[in-house]
Amino acid sequence: MMRPELAQFDRATVPSLKLLRSMPADLHGVIMKLHDALKEMRSCVFRIGLDIMQDSEIAQQVGLSGDALADTLPDIIRKGMMARDDGGALFSPHMYDKLLRSEERAARKASADYAWQKAQETGEEPSGLTRKQITARQNGAKGGRKRKGETDEVYAARRTREMQEQKAQRTMPLMGVVSGGKTQTENPNKKPNNALGYENLGSSVSIDLEERDNNIPSTSISTEPGETETQPLDRAQVKQLAARIMAVSGLGADQAPFAVSFSRKWLGQSPSRSDLVVSAISAHCQKMSENGESPRTMGVFKAPVQRALDGEDIIQMMPEPDPAAPPPPEWQQMADAEWGRQTQIYSNTMREWGDFGRLQREWPQVAAKHGLPDCEREKAAYCEYFRKQAGVQEAA
Repeated sequence: MMRPELAQFDRATVPSLKLLRSMPADLHGVIMKLHDALKEMRSCVFRIGLDIMQDSEIAQQVGLSGDALADTLPDIIRKGMMARDDGGALFSPHMYDKLLRSEERAARKASADYAWQKAQETGEEPSGLTRKQITARQNGAKGGRKRKGETDEVYAARRTREMQEQKAQRTMPLMGVVSGGKTQTENPNKKPNNALGYENLGSSVSIDLEERDNNIPSTSISTEPGETETQPLDRAQVKQLAARIMAVSGLGADQAPFAVSFSRKWLGQSPSRSDLVVSAISAHCQKMSENGESPRTMGVFKAPVQRALDGEDIIQMMPEPDPAAPPPPEWQQMADAEWGRQTQIYSNTMREWGDFGRLQREWPQVAAKHGLPDCEREKAAYCEYFRKQAGVQEAA
């Protein structure tokens, strides 16, 4: 876009275009015509090549008479809606300011793209995350916008102080522990204190559950209404599960008491399924990592572990197949196998696309690509499809 010839340009003096509302109709109309003509010319200055357009040429370009432009142009220039550059060419300060802002945005984007590319090449940024995810993390770490009336120095100091406080809370050790399960600081309310000791938290967690530890009652503190523990729990088993949970989740030491409480609850429901609990927590941590997140509290594992335990209970309640019963027909076995395969394909495609509407529209093409039956995506339709296929083969 052609720009005016200016040694300096004070963008702070450019008036707002909203001031056109208070101007006389004749000035308002001429200004709008001048701007429209510049937009058509894809320029912000009235020049033709190296030549400066005269007022008579400008009037002809915008569709005005020479007298109409001559009568209004001095007032328009005085109000700052148009101006003359160093060579005397008429230009629009607003369109020039817009051009400068556009160039600044393009420069910032190019700089950010270059920095992102270098970070990807050097491995400073994880390749599994998009630039948008990394930017969201950085913006979150900055703490959002400044408060009203807050200077840059005050904002930086406040954010530094808040981050240090958060870090101190995450790494804050519990009360000092002495032998026998008693803490060095007595509780003024005469309630038993935690008797949990932590060693080498970087790799593993050691949880001390002595016989004199009264912190964990015989019934789980997290027991749901209607649930009771019918079997006594081994303290060593609770300690072992809590330590495994802390190791696989990567949580800080402040979450160890909650790991003990949740371990007691889950073992109360199923004492023999510690591996299932750890596996569910590990799978949930993997999902969070794929989304660029990390667990901060034990509470995030409550739902996934409970789902795993409930699912295992349902499987155990299912009746065992009768060995004397005849096997299902071959077409039924094929229908079950293809139905399971399409479920996996549908789930993977949905995870990849992230667009339910698109998947619904393009599912026939996806099914054909993977060699799935040409029928409705319903279990009954799959059974009917393979039953008819088997009937055709037998009739032939």
